[in-house]
Amino acid sequence: MNKKIVAVCEDDNCRKALEKACNNLGYELKSEIQCQDGIKDEVSISDIQKASIVLFAIDDKVENIENIERFIDCEYYEVEPKFLINDAESVMKEIMMDLN
Repeated sequence: MNKKIVAVCEDDNCRKALEKACNNLGYELKSEIQCQDGIKDEVSISDIQKASIVLFAIDDKVENIENIERFIDCEYYEVEPKFLINDAESVMKEIMMDLN
């Protein structure tokens, strides 16, 4: 399964859990962190356009994402970070079932 996922995470714990799950499931992941200090490791527009889905793993509103215009016309999912930290693999499996 060659799924490409772009994620906007609010912290490293969330991103690490997602990286581990995607690695175990064979998904390609590109991610950035958005926090009070701004964007860390910003995902390119090219990566966003190639993604099967965009995952917003933030506690804030999606409308508050910096440079949100990059994600216009993308299929996206919103997930509370605590769910990814607790069981990212199950969350990703559920999203992929919904996607298919």
